[in-house]
Amino acid sequence: MEQGKAEAHREESKEEQAKLNWRLIRKFEGLIFASMLLAVPFFAFRIVDTTGSALMVQNTSVGLVDDLIRARGIARDFKLAVTVCANPVKGGEQGSYVIQNGARTIEQVTLPYGVTMDGSVTFGVDGIPKVRSQFYIHKQQAQAVVEVDSAGKTSVH
Repeated sequence: MEQGKAEAHREESKEEQAKLNWRLIRKFEGLIFASMLLAVPFFAFRIVDTTGSALMVQNTSVGLVDDLIRARGIARDFKLAVTVCANPVKGGEQGSYVIQNGARTIEQVTLPYGVTMDGSVTFGVDGIPKVRSQFYIHKQQAQAVVEVDSAGKTSVH
């Protein structure tokens, strides 16, 4: 009889432990779920920020290629030496680049906020660049390289 009571008592204590474990498990699940709900917006913000940076760099490189083609045409058509040169960013200023003939500025292009650019190229009076050159465009981790070869053709990498 004593053995039966002891066995019944063990089963009851196992049931109590199981109930206690389920309560702890549910609390733990709730904690994990709440932390996931809080973490998702942070990941979404990071994804949107990274995508926005990549699009800014891509759009800037496309605009630069268009301006390089136009500068090459100006140099060839008007028999001018035309330089496309990135301006260094100072302090909190926005980046920019200029298309110029000597000291005369033909056009100045302002880059989107946070986008920086390095590089320059000079097209001779025949529309061919004097030396092969590259432009480096970057914002955070996003980057692109616009290359002007010795024949004056542009490419984006």
